[in-house]
Amino acid sequence: MAFVLQMLELGKLRSPIHSLDPRAKLLWWICLIIVPILVTNPFILLAFTIWIWIMAVLAKISYKMYRFLIITYPVMVGFIVLTWPFFYPATEDQFYFFRFGILHWSLEGTIYALAMGMRIVLALTACTFFVMTTDLMGLASAVGEFMQNKLRISYMYPLMVISSFKFLPELSGDYITITDSFRSRACDIDAGSIVQRFRKTIPVAIPLIDSMLRRAMRISIALELKAFDVDIKDRTFYEKYVFTWKDVLFVLTGVLAILFSILAIVLGIAKVEMYL
Repeated sequence: MAFVLQMLELGKLRSPIHSLDPRAKLLWWICLIIVPILVTNPFILLAFTIWIWIMAVLAKISYKMYRFLIITYPVMVGFIVLTWPFFYPATEDQFYFFRFGILHWSLEGTIYALAMGMRIVLALTACTFFVMTTDLMGLASAVGEFMQNKLRISYMYPLMVISSFKFLPELSGDYITITDSFRSRACDIDAGSIVQRFRKTIPVAIPLIDSMLRRAMRISIALELKAFDVDIKDRTFYEKYVFTWKDVLFVLTGVLAILFSILAIVLGIAKVEMYL
């Protein structure tokens, strides 16, 4: 939980990437999520992943991003790479490391497993880069402004997102305070079997839920005092977000990634099957 909060705080740093419009980074992220859907060639996916790693240096988040990904990659991808070859369809023309009954491990299955793992690696890297370079409350405000002024949709929806991220640290602090109070009374939350630990979470959950309800009540009262009406579409914003040429160029890099993927499909080099 603490590391997740640190990742969210990194979105407030100052760098050429952080200064971009949050909506531009959102569009870029969507483009990079589409790429592993279109492409399974591991070398193309690796190239896009390295590109994001290089941009992390420009965004001044390289150390923390690399440390997080180096730990996360084996957890997210290792299981797929190790188990997928056993489920890869067996044919007579494959090169097998071993084959015993229904169990088999072939070179082709390993290559395919690595390709599937690279798809997850690219998606995970793009998501991590997006979270570490984007102030999520600024993103919600920018999207809310666009929804209100362009789509005429109530600001209540982005407000819900902003409130979720704003009070996440406070809820985390409440949880730590409650668990520490139980430990001070000789009740170790992390000790015992799974069933015992589950039972110990019940007395922790009750005051935590109570604090959440009290906080929600205070928010609703504050909104009523400020005459917050969900039917009112026009409102001002503390910060105005305007697309500049830098934002356009950044979005174009994501669009070019999709166009390159489509070109790879046309040329027949987008699929991992070309190596099998």
